[in-house]
Amino acid sequence: MTQRSTKTAFSPWEMVALESFQTPEQTQASQWRRSWRAATTWIVGREASERQAKEESELRKLSEVALSHWVPAIDWTPAARALSQVTEGYVDAPVVLFISPPHGGHEAVVSHWAQQQGVNCISAPTLNELTGGCLEWVERCGSQHQWVIPALERHFLRHTQGLQGVRELLERALSGRLGQGVIGCDSWTYAYLQHAVGLEGVPVVTLQALEGEQLAHYFAQLADDGGVRLTVYSSRTGQPILAGVSKDSAGGERSYKELQRLAAHCRGHLGIAWHYWRERLRESAGNGDSGRSQGPSQGQPKELWLLDALAEAELASDTGDVATLLLHTLLIHGGLEDQALGYVLPFSSHEALNARLALARQGILRCHQGRWQVAPLSYASVRQLLESRNYLVDPL
Repeated sequence: MTQRSTKTAFSPWEMVALESFQTPEQTQASQWRRSWRAATTWIVGREASERQAKEESELRKLSEVALSHWVPAIDWTPAARALSQVTEGYVDAPVVLFISPPHGGHEAVVSHWAQQQGVNCISAPTLNELTGGCLEWVERCGSQHQWVIPALERHFLRHTQGLQGVRELLERALSGRLGQGVIGCDSWTYAYLQHAVGLEGVPVVTLQALEGEQLAHYFAQLADDGGVRLTVYSSRTGQPILAGVSKDSAGGERSYKELQRLAAHCRGHLGIAWHYWRERLRESAGNGDSGRSQGPSQGQPKELWLLDALAEAELASDTGDVATLLLHTLLIHGGLEDQALGYVLPFSSHEALNARLALARQGILRCHQGRWQVAPLSYASVRQLLESRNYLVDPL
């Protein structure tokens, strides 16, 4: 594990150049376990693969009120401040890219940065503008000394006309004709545009991957509520995952090891880990109505359980070519609405819709703000499948 400074030892907001990004310890082992679990499910059946999760029947989901109390939404403003410090080192660069994986917060981070700096964000073109090769949104960048694009994936399509705008933007920006710009970009979009358009010489920064110890401290601080102590147990081992995290305690070390599995599974990405934490938290079914309450009693400890963090919707190893290509297409575009699928896939709209419906039923896809995207808890499985089939994957 890379040594971190005391200042950033537990901070989830360490901003680094892309080439300095490192996945957490045990990431390769986590991928091997995922492959083994998928093979076991295929060979011996679904029931055998779920035996360790049977105690789920003794637990129940928390209400939205309780979840918002124990696992509030990620505040990305500290990451925006970290981005501000980093961009100070690139004052001569016409463009700086900040990338993150799906659900990784790049749009929120860059939007917060723009607000802090008083810089206007460039609105995304419509689907008709993209398919028509419209360049008006590029012209809007040229009328400002500074400009910001929070989500570059909304500004292109993998389509002849749909790439014209982003090509023109990058050509003008890198020549210095558009002033200075900061761009937020999905890591899959970055990988594709680097291959299809070229991004040589553009500074690229990202958040450093988190280890299990950092996740433990982050989730403990997230749930801190005026002295109310939150203890979270693993439904897989029965051991505490979160319990008064202390660097010198054996319990703390155990929690780090358990959360190291989660960190490795998520490749160290806070956004993905947060979704696991929130969606897999449970309380004992015998807790009366506590899960429906407005919050815990002052000063009283609260005990929750985390279902096996790695047992979620996963792709079958025999996933067909249509579904695989659809998943890759959704990732490089940061999600798409159904209407756009016909422009970017080499098969009929009927085939695309059937594949999308099947993946949504399996829980592999979810709809967010009208766009279909890979669900957070399925992302690790999808990424591994695409990599195993030699698809272009992201650098994070």
